[in-house]
Amino acid sequence: MYSFKWKFPILYLSSVGVANIGGWIYLLAINLMVLEITGSALAVATLYIIKPITQLLVGPWAGSIIDRVSTKHIMVYLDLFRAILIFFIPFSNSVFIIFTLVFFIQMAGAIFEPASFTYMTLLLPESIRHRFNPILSFVHSGAFVTGPLIAGILFMIGSLKEALFVNVFIFLLCAALALLLPKQMSSASHENSRITWLNIRNDWSLVVRFSKKAIPFFVLYMMFQMVMLLTAALDSMEVTFAKMILNLSNTTYGSLVTIAGIGFLIGAICTNVLVRFFPAKLLMSIGTLFVSIGYIIYSFSTTYLLASIGFFVLSFFLSISNTGFMTYIQSNIPIDMMGRISSIYEMLASFIQVITILLVGLASHWFSVKEVVIGCSTLMFTTALYLTLLSASKVRSKLA
Repeated sequence: MYSFKWKFPILYLSSVGVANIGGWIYLLAINLMVLEITGSALAVATLYIIKPITQLLVGPWAGSIIDRVSTKHIMVYLDLFRAILIFFIPFSNSVFIIFTLVFFIQMAGAIFEPASFTYMTLLLPESIRHRFNPILSFVHSGAFVTGPLIAGILFMIGSLKEALFVNVFIFLLCAALALLLPKQMSSASHENSRITWLNIRNDWSLVVRFSKKAIPFFVLYMMFQMVMLLTAALDSMEVTFAKMILNLSNTTYGSLVTIAGIGFLIGAICTNVLVRFFPAKLLMSIGTLFVSIGYIIYSFSTTYLLASIGFFVLSFFLSISNTGFMTYIQSNIPIDMMGRISSIYEMLASFIQVITILLVGLASHWFSVKEVVIGCSTLMFTTALYLTLLSASKVRSKLA
């Protein structure tokens, strides 16, 4: 009975784990390749803007497709599509062509993420989601640690181009694993209806009506996303802060990233226990609060020791908050609208992310790097504190 119950979830976890390791190899290889070709840090930074832009472009219509067709087949086709695109990158020395390929790879990823999340929610009975999500978080954190390590080994024994060819194989393997999964359709009654612009417009109306009826959920969702967007903005300043303010060497900075990976891994292990005793909303809010405290410690640090403590704290609780958030939205979004709601909400979050990163970039020209990092981490703490108080009040009201 146990093997039957967990056979497909374990297969899904294997696919996710392999894909995340491949994602780290791809990310590091493409960054270094663009830097080698252009010699420009700005060109590398542009890679990080492409993802939210593609999410803005696919958000309005991706969910309409996800909720109407087989999510399993979407995952397979997108893995194959990304494998083909990555295969062509090593043959190009033109940064324009590389950026174009990256754009379409990120566009495929922007569709794949909500499709994969929707598929997972359809695959799992509600009774085991709170147990499965911490394991999924553990898989992500394991890739966080092993992905860069494997990438470093590949870079040492071969070239960046050869590492990308390995990445092609990884995406093909992910597609093969996805093929072994059962076919899960959306539970929507219109799952086989045609996808037209009229349907897409109607889907937008459905999402708006859902958001109006579920304003508390929408507020909590966006508050959490705001904290995560600020983490992305701070991450864009991370290397500059470590090198210019803390005066760390490349090796020492690399050890900070390793500490973050270890923190994420241990956090994922602890989450597996915490989910049995605390509601998802509380894990999400408390975890988010301590993520912001970790960033506060990091932003005010003047030594490697303080910075490493901050990195460990934020990554440890990031695992907890992400698991809580994942379980929370699975319990509050109707499964037949999961693709549309998550895609459109992600589109709104991506729009805010682009604006936030641009504002942080401009602020770094007007103020010192340390002042910008402290300002962002303080804003993050304020937002997380409000999210925690809001969540705690709702939990108390339910218990009353």
